[in-house]
Amino acid sequence: MSYSYLLKKYLPVSLGVMILCGYGLVRVAWKEKSFVWETVSPETQSIDSFKLHALQEILASRGTKGFLVIRHDRVICEGYSSGYGPTQKHYTAGLAGSLVGGLSTLIALMDRRIKLDDRAWKYIPGWKDDPLRSRITIRHLATHSSGIEPAETDGKSHEELTGWKAAFWKRGPELFGIALNEAPVVSLPGTKFAYSAPGSAALAYAITASLKDGPQRDIRTLLKERIMEPLGVPESEWSIGYGEAHEMDGTKLYAIWGGGAYSTRAVARVGQLILQKGRWGDRQLLDSVWLEKTLSYAGTPLPDRSSGDPVPGPGIGWRTNFDGVWPSVPRDAVIGAGAGNQILLVIPSRDLVVVRFGESLGDASEGEGSWRGIQKYLLIPLMDAVVPSHQTKRSSPEVG
Repeated sequence: MSYSYLLKKYLPVSLGVMILCGYGLVRVAWKEKSFVWETVSPETQSIDSFKLHALQEILASRGTKGFLVIRHDRVICEGYSSGYGPTQKHYTAGLAGSLVGGLSTLIALMDRRIKLDDRAWKYIPGWKDDPLRSRITIRHLATHSSGIEPAETDGKSHEELTGWKAAFWKRGPELFGIALNEAPVVSLPGTKFAYSAPGSAALAYAITASLKDGPQRDIRTLLKERIMEPLGVPESEWSIGYGEAHEMDGTKLYAIWGGGAYSTRAVARVGQLILQKGRWGDRQLLDSVWLEKTLSYAGTPLPDRSSGDPVPGPGIGWRTNFDGVWPSVPRDAVIGAGAGNQILLVIPSRDLVVVRFGESLGDASEGEGSWRGIQKYLLIPLMDAVVPSHQTKRSSPEVG
């Protein structure tokens, strides 16, 4: 694939916005609500242009719709496929577990509305007398170790499911009731990792219950007032919960396991906030100590890696490379990711934020699972292009 083809594929989508990747062809800046990120050539931020260009060619050939790389608070690569642009929303799938679930859990923790090792029945009273559900903690729900059965069945699409699983994915008015009362607990809480959307629904219920006496009484309002508005992200660039709320027990509930839609730049701002330890300009939006705790290994069971898929360890709503499952990537790397490889990657030691939207990177016919695809086609070539952060000087972005 030629570079001229890549430029044609990643055509500018609005006046004043053009990709910069590989050769540093353009120097521009965007300004939204007094926040400025300057676009500069990769070499000025110690990234190899030719290797970065090769990475973008790989991603372009594997269904990438949006790709944004920020280093030292400066954009060094931004590209979009035809018909898609920097402020256009893209579905996030399970990345919502971090952008929505992880961040709302973090705020509830730092506001002392919940504790990680609280029994979930404190917020879900119907679980108190259940022999297994009564043992589930907030930590278990946030790390997919609750034992609640996943809503998927291997080899079947959501449309092919039956029973409570089929009803769950139809997202009807009983959605949260199904998750809380019908999804069975199939393993002892805290003993096994198994991604569970019903478990995330239970976490959403618990968080929302903890907010009932606060200034923001649902997760969407919480994120809007505490995160997205301070970051200067317009409502046109993000949505959660499949765009709808569910009423249950007098509360407004939103899905946190999927159903999010964010622009690449909206996600990048969240990544930059994480990189800056919760600080945005002169405001500390997130408590830095609690932020670090949620981004670190949570101490719960690791995902099954027997197939060779390099699945990262669980943080609170995030995944972490704490044990070096990705050998070429620093161990402080954290990632939120969803089906189809919708990705937010933050690497503090490299002062790096990466957002990627599109189709699955891995080749299933070659036995490449989701995480193997991310590692092979994004992480390894990305890290090959990056010079360690200490070799360049970091400066802060302008924030009004």
